[in-house]
Amino acid sequence: MAVLRIGVDDTDSVRGMCTTFVAAVLEKRLREMGFEQIDYSHLVRLNPNCPFKTRGNAAVSLHFRVGDGMVGEAVETAVKTVEEFYEKGFETTQPGVVVYRGEDVPADWAGFALRAVREMVELKEALRLADRHGAQLFMFNGGRGVIGALAAVALPLENPTYEAIAYRAPHNWGTVRRIDRASVVKLYETGLTFDSYDPVTDEVRITPHTPCPILAGVRALTPENALKGLSMVRFHEKVLMTTVFKTNQATDMHLVEKKISALKPYSNAVLTGRVAAKPVKTAGGHVFIKIDDGTGEVFLAAYRPTGRLREVVYGLRPGDLVRAMGGVKPKPQGLTLNLEKLEVLELAEQFVTRPPKCPSCQKRMESAGRGRGYRCGRCGARLGVNHAEVVAEQRSIRPGMYEVDVPARRHLSKPLCL
Repeated sequence: MAVLRIGVDDTDSVRGMCTTFVAAVLEKRLREMGFEQIDYSHLVRLNPNCPFKTRGNAAVSLHFRVGDGMVGEAVETAVKTVEEFYEKGFETTQPGVVVYRGEDVPADWAGFALRAVREMVELKEALRLADRHGAQLFMFNGGRGVIGALAAVALPLENPTYEAIAYRAPHNWGTVRRIDRASVVKLYETGLTFDSYDPVTDEVRITPHTPCPILAGVRALTPENALKGLSMVRFHEKVLMTTVFKTNQATDMHLVEKKISALKPYSNAVLTGRVAAKPVKTAGGHVFIKIDDGTGEVFLAAYRPTGRLREVVYGLRPGDLVRAMGGVKPKPQGLTLNLEKLEVLELAEQFVTRPPKCPSCQKRMESAGRGRGYRCGRCGARLGVNHAEVVAEQRSIRPGMYEVDVPARRHLSKPLCL
């Protein structure tokens, strides 16, 4: 018997399809052929900043035990399934299949896989690693998907989460998903799952907004809860099939502690530094602030979709100590960290000046003009500029951890509720 690990990536396009659907079909076919599935199929979210991604940048891997004489047939089934379902006619859709035969995944593959989640990696490195350990490769339309396919086979999932996915019948692809909202709210209230419903926006979170084959996906910390949660949802259309994936979703696996001087475009980072200037809010509602960690400065961005996090960022002041988490993007102002979470570690004391009270009538005085002191509007008394009161500013925020609103949360980001 042989352990066969099959990685697949990049089968979708902006028009449709989903790599998890290809995996679900292949999983079903291999099981029907009598092969033993030795682990849940893995759904691996890769670097969310990758400029080549279609949507959520997911790759998959399947893990089966196959008779030595049937390995060729299993591999042929995998390749034919990918060829059958991948989105053709799109230059950016470049499927890749990696097949590795062996009980243990090569150690140097694991390091590559972690980097594929955290930063940009090159196709040539994936090809070199695959060749070094005798993996079979199948590349379509350029085959850039070999990167994700290799990473999905190799990535260690030591503290995984799980997602149970229901798929639609093909004649429903591209139409409005028909799901009973009340059943999703009831699911949310059980606490079995996470990210199923957002009570703030009244938004159902288990359905995608794309014309892909997924009807709904329910996420949980155990496969049992994921399946039980999915069974609680009432669907008003046919469910073609369901499967459970073991994933790195909601784990913060992409985040790495770094210094600002070490930042690279399209990487992910955790930065600790002090606020270097007052925040700026743009006409579009985005908020930017600059921090300094002693090795350099970088902008933090809280864009409009991040919701309430923007107000936290807007409440920061020079000298505040923060820990910022997110993805690094090249912007006109330089490298910018798009915030996913922000921890306010320490608030610097801030002072503001205000007019003094009139010594005669105790009414708050008003400015008499720049550099001309203060005057009382009631009795006319005057005081010089040196009589201004200096008081501590009442801060609008408190130390603590803050995150983006649910609709803006990335697949890899670990919710604070976990």
